[in-house]
Amino acid sequence: MRWQPSNEPVRYDRKRVATFGPVTDAIGRLELPLIRFRKLNGICNALAMQIEDGGDSPEANRLLLDGLRAAVIHQVGEKAAAPVVSAIEAFQRSEAEHWARIRSGAPLLLDPEAQLDDLVEKGCLALERRDARAACDHWLAAWKIVQQLARPDLRTASAFYKHYGLADFLDNWSHTLLLELYNVGLSDPGYHERRLQFAREFLAQFPDEPPETHVSFIRAQGEALWELGRRGDAEAVYAALVARFPDEAWGYIGWADHYWLWRGSPKEYARAEAIMTRALARAQLHDRSDLLERLRELYTESGQRDKLERLHKEGAPGRTHPHIAVSSQAAPPRSARQAPPPGRNDPCWCGSGKKYKRCHLQTDRA
Repeated sequence: MRWQPSNEPVRYDRKRVATFGPVTDAIGRLELPLIRFRKLNGICNALAMQIEDGGDSPEANRLLLDGLRAAVIHQVGEKAAAPVVSAIEAFQRSEAEHWARIRSGAPLLLDPEAQLDDLVEKGCLALERRDARAACDHWLAAWKIVQQLARPDLRTASAFYKHYGLADFLDNWSHTLLLELYNVGLSDPGYHERRLQFAREFLAQFPDEPPETHVSFIRAQGEALWELGRRGDAEAVYAALVARFPDEAWGYIGWADHYWLWRGSPKEYARAEAIMTRALARAQLHDRSDLLERLRELYTESGQRDKLERLHKEGAPGRTHPHIAVSSQAAPPRSARQAPPPGRNDPCWCGSGKKYKRCHLQTDRA
């Protein structure tokens, strides 16, 4: 009976990919001319990509390995190819055990790093299907693994993924999770509670994150409390936020938004204006231009033409940075970039060095 593999990418099996490493290492030690090395490396890449994305089959893998073995012998002869052939045979023995477990129906045993990668990928796939609730559930489970793996000396998300050799995805999905927890919370308030808890835990786990990350995650706490009807607690969170980061405009913007832009809130223009004008008194205010733009919107909506005219003469742009929380600035749409989207495993268009699926894929689909 032929094994019928899934046609859906399922996981990044770090241990299995590592088992193939000795094969590529042995090929590298042959010290072939570049053009000949590239021919062999192409076959290696094809096999590694199958394993990375999951849903592969033993038949396809066997054909690739047979082709690789024949190509190495053709390039250097049987004697010189012996170390590579030996590494291929060791990998095939490991693969035989892997597929025997698959056929028996036994669950795959993944190490915590692989489980983390698996859950993050499942969350991304769920969001592609527009199932935000499932995405949140997968990512919250991934967060539990992050907490298990975290150490006191890994005080930023960047330090965490570098220590474990993980892809540079922690910042990306954790910020997206903040947004999607809000969206799901609109129909299930329990997810606002989860958003509040996650935002608190993230900053407690990674206390040395940059100020803009603290602002986004503390704002998320204020937003969650507001949605849960705990407005006094939300006010306290925002007051503490602007006291701690008095030169971060988005703390004031997030606070003020509740009084005139927030779903179901009364139009308290004067209170929103007072919060934002308080920020303008800061000589070193970051993102001043964003705050001025928000004030212009408020004055336009409230019909305060005299203040709007005065505001047109105000301020100079401050530094800007992306914000992920609900009232944040979105990434430019694809149409604004005049370029087709890359493939899921291609480098992201933004130049971050991440795969597209790990970076702007979800933003571009929004």
